[in-house]
Amino acid sequence: MGGRLVRAFAWLAGGALALLAAPGWASSLEGTWHVLVHYRDADVPHPERERWEDRVWVFEREGERLTWTDYPIVVFEDDDGRFEAFGSNRQVRTLHFWEPNEAQLAQIRSGLEVNPRGSKRKSLRGSDASGWRSAGGPRAGSASVITYSETWAVETPADLPVFVREDELGSGRAMGVEGRTEYRTETVDGSGSVLRGRYERDGTRHGTFVLRSAGAVSPVRGSGLTPNERVRAMLLGQAGWRMVDRDRLRELLDEPREDPLPETKRAAIRSEVAAALEEHVRRQDEDPARLRPEIERLSREIERLLVEERRSLDEVRRLLEQGRLAP
Repeated sequence: MGGRLVRAFAWLAGGALALLAAPGWASSLEGTWHVLVHYRDADVPHPERERWEDRVWVFEREGERLTWTDYPIVVFEDDDGRFEAFGSNRQVRTLHFWEPNEAQLAQIRSGLEVNPRGSKRKSLRGSDASGWRSAGGPRAGSASVITYSETWAVETPADLPVFVREDELGSGRAMGVEGRTEYRTETVDGSGSVLRGRYERDGTRHGTFVLRSAGAVSPVRGSGLTPNERVRAMLLGQAGWRMVDRDRLRELLDEPREDPLPETKRAAIRSEVAAALEEHVRRQDEDPARLRPEIERLSREIERLLVEERRSLDEVRRLLEQGRLAP
């Protein structure tokens, strides 16, 4: 009891009177949250490596129930520090603890884009006093039937909440395989908009998490490309690194700017961009001639961004990697 009073006075001092007037913590939890996890995994090679993942959670009250939607694929306009190239057309998370920069924090506050692929939604029963929990899935009735079920819960929601996701795989006879992921809140900031705590998954992943209040999400904008165009875009998406490393292109962009820039200089910039794209395509054992129209269109668009909009090479690289520059 004394511990709760101490926390209550701390929240009042931080200007959280509105939270105390609400029916309970779950009422404050309603809305959209960005979840960032830093962890190490003891069950993989190089367990000492720093790893991270992020996702978006949306909590809504529907009558007497609390719905919890999980979006595991988050899209930032500024992807700086999040991913790195792996192979010709893949990206992987950077092996260090990524922290959002100011631009990324601003987008979290204003609202992120999410990919609905892989998203899940659960309806939880309970109350602010007793906690919230989803119903478990059906159990297998025979040895030949294998079932998978997930149970999600928000424990101690009126205090420091613990977010739990349990999963079970089993059959009527075989012993089930169980897993548990836990986000145990340890501190809440004075505004109630940032929760921090300990993260653990299946006894092998250990780390910390930060839950930040976020703006409403929106579906990621489609590219409008055909399947063949998406393949080409994916192939060229890593070419930004070739431009960043191209000394002559940097020299051209660093020279004093004339307004308007002479066509001869624009042509030289465009030529260097095209050369970088062609070099990248050759490194993927592809013939640049097969992608000549795409390379020409992309070169002109990149030239426009560099010259007219004064975008940096790093900005263009990120646009390519995110698929926002379509050939």
